[in-house]
Amino acid sequence: MFHYFNLVDLFPRPALPIGQQDKHELEDMYTSKEGKSIRFTHWLVVLLWYAEQETNGWKVMVFPVSEERVFWTVPPLFHTLAPSSFEKAWKLSEAIQASCQSDQLTLKFVHPYWDNWAAI
Repeated sequence: MFHYFNLVDLFPRPALPIGQQDKHELEDMYTSKEGKSIRFTHWLVVLLWYAEQETNGWKVMVFPVSEERVFWTVPPLFHTLAPSSFEKAWKLSEAIQASCQSDQLTLKFVHPYWDNWAAI
């Protein structure tokens, strides 16, 4: 019998519901091919290992998600440009989580390409 590994087991965290302010901001950012706003319910904060010949490290990405679609069909709201250590990436993900809980993610991390590790 096969057992599939669940990636949620690697970094167990509670689901991060999207607040009303962030939902409102997302309506303008994400629309379907028909011009309708895509309805998202939660944030998915991803720590992704990045390996290239000169650069290795962790990147942080944030996707708005819903049960109706797989997360990779939607561009991330936010991602880091340069990889960093796991400690820095985890610390940034904690700051992102706090912004999600205060319904201010789209205000604090509105620019999707972020490279300000000194701010964390």
